[in-house]
Amino acid sequence: MRRAPEILSLSIHDTRGNALWTSGDFLLAEDYALIAEVVEDPRDARGLTEGLWWESADTARARCALAVFEGTHFRGVALAVFSGLTTKESDRGQRVSDLAPVLPVLAKALRMLKDDDAEPPPAPAPARNASDTTVIAALRFESIGGHDELACDLATLEREEQMLSLIDGALREDEFALHLQPIVSLRDENSQLIVEVLIRLPTQEFGVLASHEFLDTAERHGRMPAIDRWVIRALLVWMQRNRDRWADANAVFSVNLSGKSVVRPDFRDYLEHCLDKSGLPLTALRFEIAELDMSLAPQEFALLARSLAERGCEVSVDNAGTGSGRFEFLREVNADILKIDGSLVQGASDDIVSRALINGLVHMADTLGMRTVASQVDSTGKLRAVTQLGVDFAQGFQLSSPEHIDTFEFLAAGAQRPPDNGACA
Repeated sequence: MRRAPEILSLSIHDTRGNALWTSGDFLLAEDYALIAEVVEDPRDARGLTEGLWWESADTARARCALAVFEGTHFRGVALAVFSGLTTKESDRGQRVSDLAPVLPVLAKALRMLKDDDAEPPPAPAPARNASDTTVIAALRFESIGGHDELACDLATLEREEQMLSLIDGALREDEFALHLQPIVSLRDENSQLIVEVLIRLPTQEFGVLASHEFLDTAERHGRMPAIDRWVIRALLVWMQRNRDRWADANAVFSVNLSGKSVVRPDFRDYLEHCLDKSGLPLTALRFEIAELDMSLAPQEFALLARSLAERGCEVSVDNAGTGSGRFEFLREVNADILKIDGSLVQGASDDIVSRALINGLVHMADTLGMRTVASQVDSTGKLRAVTQLGVDFAQGFQLSSPEHIDTFEFLAAGAQRPPDNGACA
């Protein structure tokens, strides 16, 4: 996947179609239909290796299900999601050939797993017409490339496994830590104090890891729902025990939620239960959800947004500007905050395209009655630029570094103002 960025995600299924692992994305009803067809007759190969395909013009994605064989033994199903559509059989063949080196590795891994350990099979999917599909691939063991390339992959895999072990240990032993970073108003000097809740992973090997150093691994290995539950539980307990510290500052805590969590009904039930039982003023909580996640499942996110709004919580669209740019989910999700992604803020000082995109996001937010936040503001120039572009709030190292929740000074942070504020205006 690192060498082929057009492969957006990959999921692995056992010989009965049960999901064993996924790198990302959401499985659709059409995916389950493809997988079921492969499981039903994995040996239906007629000399070609294009697999079973389903493509959607709406999302500009192509999805392919492949039978995974080890020798003559059927071991399971691999489902790959590609960016962009394919219009020729040769294009499909080329894309499958990119996956060929991976399949022998998957076959060996699947052989080591017992079907009885797999997750329950997914809910039955609607029947699908197979007339537009090609044959199922039965790819055999082939060369997996040069030794240097393989050694690099093995080293990466070892680091990934080590990081996953640290994550699982922190979940098991309750060893994560919460940090807070202020979100500072650029317009209203008497604005309410808003702090983003950030998770850290203390380790003996690498010191304290920031979220970007381990959450990608957690995302790839399906740990985000467990991590999101930990953050919610730990934060609410801390708020209950330290109410005198943050209530006087009239603080609002902004919590990130993973798309993998929000689309699960059991997670939404857990979140709602925790909020209802907390006894806290829920106006002190805001929940951030990434734009791309919202775009993939707008109706599920709309259900959560309505539930949170009924309880008094705000909803923030995170990483705005990194998705399709269509913002169709805003028809479903009634959000209060639009948080501009740091990749755009990095060019706010001198890149005309970044400035134009930020200006467009600010104008759209103003029209919809939303406020805007610029993230990753790490220099005076970027702070001045986003202020001139009309952004409402800013967050980043230029303003304040994240600090452990136990030592965070709420009253002092509430009085914080952007440096060089006069020049910025």
